[in-house]
Amino acid sequence: MKRILAILLMSMMILTACGTTGVASNANQEGAKAEPVENTGSPVAEEKVTIEFWHALGGSLGDGLNEIISDFNASQSKYEIKPVVIGSYDEIDEKLQAAYAADQVPALVAGGSYNLFLSKGLVTPFEDYMPDGYDKGDIVGGFLKAATVEGKMVVAPAYGTSQVMYLNKAVLNEAGKTADDLKSWQSLAGINQAIIGIGTGKGKIEYVWEPMWGADNIADMARSNGAKYISDDGKTVLINSDEWVDVLEQVRKWIHDDKIMRIHSGGQGWEYWYKTMDDWVYGTSLGYTGSPGDYAIALEAVNKAIGEGYKNEFAVLPQPGWGSHEPAPYFSSLMYFIPNDSNLTDAQKKGAAEFVAYATSTENTAKFSIATGYVAVRKSVLELDSYKDYLKANPDADAALKQIDQYAVPTFIDPTGGSILNALVEAVDKVEIENMSAKEVLDEAASKAQRDLDKFNGK
Repeated sequence: MKRILAILLMSMMILTACGTTGVASNANQEGAKAEPVENTGSPVAEEKVTIEFWHALGGSLGDGLNEIISDFNASQSKYEIKPVVIGSYDEIDEKLQAAYAADQVPALVAGGSYNLFLSKGLVTPFEDYMPDGYDKGDIVGGFLKAATVEGKMVVAPAYGTSQVMYLNKAVLNEAGKTADDLKSWQSLAGINQAIIGIGTGKGKIEYVWEPMWGADNIADMARSNGAKYISDDGKTVLINSDEWVDVLEQVRKWIHDDKIMRIHSGGQGWEYWYKTMDDWVYGTSLGYTGSPGDYAIALEAVNKAIGEGYKNEFAVLPQPGWGSHEPAPYFSSLMYFIPNDSNLTDAQKKGAAEFVAYATSTENTAKFSIATGYVAVRKSVLELDSYKDYLKANPDADAALKQIDQYAVPTFIDPTGGSILNALVEAVDKVEIENMSAKEVLDEAASKAQRDLDKFNGK
């Protein structure tokens, strides 16, 4: 019966449409004859489904994304991606909350606190609209884990990053060492006598390693040691546990007592970052821990230094583990997600998912990775001819991808909005810069963060 009614309604709609487009009619003249109009035979172009897409990518990332959007729009006639650039991820969160309240959400978002919206039922699971050709099994392991909740892929990774090790392979080889001697942070520190003092053309190695200033590298080490930010039930801050204290206290000793490691801090903008990089490029340290986004700049700098007479051979490795533990560095990933709201149609959601599949295809994620230095989301890029050619000219550019696929864990999401992370940052500064006791500063940081976590939990 419902099917019959639907057919009748459809017939009425078709007749009505004919009466307004191909037939001249007069509603005030009952039974009036229709006058035929000329049929030109020209097909009416189907209107594209508009997919409003919010993101906050600028610079080379934004350029790469814009190229993918243009290519997608030109590749098919069903959907039109309309990008809207938002100033920051925090601003995306603010605007999106307002958009939900007004039932005016975009069809697709990249970035923002998708976990927050997901917990409120405001995200449409990506897997519900995932195109047939989308291969989940090809997604880099860490990314897939971060995108999956209770066995379902709820969001889709766009790209990611995880801190890796940049090192001077020429110095490592001269010391009679190999990558096998860098399997743990302790073994890396243990080669200091073989490394420190080696000439590098215009100077000599003074430090075996330089972690990047801040809490991120410490967190990577601590996570390998089994450290957690908070308890599994979300009620207790754990940044003063033995797992954290042991790591931070050992780093303090390497920096201040043994003087085999070094931290550059302060300065304007990214000054500390470039000073750290320069020590490795120009032969003051064996290496440093930094972002895969450094890759292009770092490789160019090393090649330039070699031309100036410095001894260096560019190499990148995944991070080591802590002690006998496997590596477990954190990684962050930008996620695409489809909002769940009554103003979005199924066609828009399907279109959003189609674009995500296109943007993260093997070819496009490889192209984006090559252009930006950030990690591709598909393992199959390693079998792509263009990516193989890229690796021939760019040694170890796949180190971060392999690290995220095999070892890395999703970055911690601070439920307090930053209080726990900020408390840890302050504690790490006191140890790395002021040479204070790790136990003392972490106890203080945990107490401060606990108060804010208790407020969040309504205590």
